[in-house]
Formats: sequence, structure tokens, C-alpha cells
Amino acid sequence: MNYKFYFFVIGLFSSFFYCQVGINTTDPTATLDVNGNTRIRTALVLPVTESANKIMAFDSNNLVNTIDLNRIFSNSPNGQTIIKGLGGAGFSVLPLSLLTGWQKVSFPVLEIDEGLNFNTTNQEFTAPKTGIYNLYFFLEMASLSSASTLGAGIFKVDGTTGVTSLLSEESFLNISVLGINVSSPIRKTLTIVKLNAGDKIVFGMKAPLLDIGLFANSKASFTIWRIK
Repeated sequence: MNYKFYFFVIGLFSSFFYCQVGINTTDPTATLDVNGNTRIRTALVLPVTESANKIMAFDSNNLVNTIDLNRIFSNSPNGQTIIKGLGGAGFSVLPLSLLTGWQKVSFPVLEIDEGLNFNTTNQEFTAPKTGIYNLYFFLEMASLSSASTLGAGIFKVDGTTGVTSLLSEESFLNISVLGINVSSPIRKTLTIVKLNAGDKIVFGMKAPLLDIGLFANSKASFTIWRIK
């Protein structure tokens, strides 16, 4: 019996069912191990059941794996948090005082809410996970009263203690010249803050009570973006 032929056949079938191919290497450690640059001359076509929103990237072992971008930017707590709220003709304030002189702003429209973390009933954002958040608040009044202070502020409500603190604000006095208000009708503020899961963010407006009826045609908007 030709034992050499016998072992050759076994080796051939073994390599057929399980083999590793090395290019520019004699010791492949993956099904296809390329030691050098790679060029793909034709487009990679995914099966129709697969998502097209995928990329190929190297992992910590220098192996190529696919990454599903839908998973990265999903609505789950592990995905991104992106929210944009708008207040047009329906912009108003709630009868809730945040701190002395500040009223909570109500936004009738959410243009974006990736993650559904903004409660439109109490107008509060709840951080779904601990991270670094970018917060922006814009306020534009249709009319102003002189000799009064107008402000836009971003507030944090601690998820454990319930304590409210002012994170960022832009407030200044309206000024009039010869009876004409010359102050800018815009207030805006921006901050980056670390939030723990369960912390809340609300937006506030500072204005005398008599001025609150002045924003029938005013505008307000905010954005929240978890950056890390």
C-alpha cells in the first residue's frame, strides 16, 4: 500500500475543509492572511439580506471585521443621542420656576430625537447613559421691553439628589435710546458637560412676568448631542 499517497489524500481533503491562505507570509493566522497592502478592484456586494451601512475596519489583532453603522448610531442606550427641539409660534414657558427669576421653556416640536430621551410633557431630557454631552440653547424674541433683563439658560437636575443647578447662561439688560430698544433680541448659550445616567437637562428663560406675553412670534431651539 502506498502510504505516501494515502497521507497525501488525507492532507488534500483536510486542506479542502479547513485551510488558511497566506499572501506574502508562510505562517497564515487567518483564513486569508495578507502581509502587505490590499487593493480591491471590484465593489464588494453584500447579500440582499444584509444592511448596506457597513464598513470594514481593523480590530486590535489586525484582523478585518465588518462594523454595522446602524448599530453605532442606533436608538439604543449604547448608540448616539441627538436631539433638536424647536419653538415657533407655539413657544411658551411653563408655570414652573427653575431658580429665582427663571421659567422653564416649552418646545412644541421635536425635529430630531434619536433615542426618545426627551419628555415633551415635562420638557426634560434624561441622560440615557453617563457621558460627555454638548448642549446648545437659542432664543430670539419678537419684541423686547426696555429696562428689563432677558436671559437664556441651560439647567441640570441631578438624577440622584434632584438639585437644580445653572450650567450656562447668556443674560443682559435691554437698552433703549430715545425710546427705541436697541438691544439684540437674541440670547444663546452653549456648554459641554459630563452627565450621569438619569441626570436631566432643562432650558430656562429669564424675563419679568410682564414680558412673558411678548413671545407670541418669538423663536427658540435647542440641541443635545452626546459626544462621548
